[in-house]
Amino acid sequence: MIHRRTLLLSIGLLPGYLVGAQPSSLLAQGSQILQDVTGQPVREFSTQDFGRGVYSDGPSVLVPEKQAERLLNLVRTKLPAGLVAFVGVTNSHATPKPNGVELVVAAGKDQFDILRVAATDGVNHGLSTEDFIKELVRWNDEFGIDIWQAETDVVQLRPKTLPKNLRAFANRVYKFCPDIVDQGTGDVRKLEKLIAQEKAVLLW
Repeated sequence: MIHRRTLLLSIGLLPGYLVGAQPSSLLAQGSQILQDVTGQPVREFSTQDFGRGVYSDGPSVLVPEKQAERLLNLVRTKLPAGLVAFVGVTNSHATPKPNGVELVVAAGKDQFDILRVAATDGVNHGLSTEDFIKELVRWNDEFGIDIWQAETDVVQLRPKTLPKNLRAFANRVYKFCPDIVDQGTGDVRKLEKLIAQEKAVLLW
C-alpha cells in the first residue's frame, strides 16, 4: 500500500529530495538544498580561475568563510547520490569582489570530481588537474582523505587516519607541493607537526 505522503512526494506536491532523478533534476535538488541549509540566494553557477571564469553546471551560494565548513557538512548530509559539495573559490579576483566564499554543489561520482569542477591545477609546477587527482587517489587508497575545499590553486583535505610514518608523508607532501614549505612552514619538520596538530593538509 502506498502512503499518501509517498504518493504526493512522487508527483511533486510535497517538498522532498528525490533519489534517482535525472541530472538536471539532481542539480535542482542541489540548489534547493543549498538554499534550505544556508538561507542564501542560489547562484546558478560557480566560478573557476580565481573567480573570473563561470562554471554553469555548479550552483553555489556565498557564505561567511568562518561558517563554510560547518555549512558544507550540513549540505553533504542531505545530498543524493550523484552530487558532490565543496567549498569553492575563497580568494576571488572578480569585479566586484563577492562578499563571502562559495559553497558549491555539482554533479560528480566521487570527491575527485571536485577538482575537475574547480579546475584545480599546479601549473607553476607543471601539474594538470588529472595529475593532482592521481596523487590524491593514492593518498585516499592508503589512508583515506576527505577533500572539502578546492579552487584554482588550493586544495584542502582531511586525512581520515593519519599516515603511520608522518615524517615520510610530510616529505612526500613537500615533494608534491614545494610551496607549502618554501613559502609556508619553511621546514618539513614544521609541516609534519602542523599536519599532526591540525589533522589536515592544505595544498597550494
